[in-house]
Amino acid sequence: MNRLSSADPGLRQRFTALVQIAKLLSPNAYVSSVKRSSQEQKKLYADWVAGRSKYPAAAPGTSKHERGRALDIGGMSPAQLAYLGRVWRSWGGRWGGNFTPKDVIHFEA
Repeated sequence: MNRLSSADPGLRQRFTALVQIAKLLSPNAYVSSVKRSSQEQKKLYADWVAGRSKYPAAAPGTSKHERGRALDIGGMSPAQLAYLGRVWRSWGGRWGGNFTPKDVIHFEA
């Protein structure tokens, strides 16, 4: 299944364009997550709190992933992700590299 098909319909086109740019920057770029169930979010949050994940996760019920309004992209260098973050922000989105703690693979609307 195309992971982007689970995105909020109003964001799908922008997410697709961002992934296309990511793949131009890095052939290894891939979408690791778009929409998540509350159960998936609960597990990711528990892993983050327990120190089992290097990427932060929002508490269940507060993540934009649970509404299909966030996208995680892997397979890119920090510099490539920072560039992608600038592109995403220029389109009106929020990039996790600007969050505290940093979540450089995360892009949300």
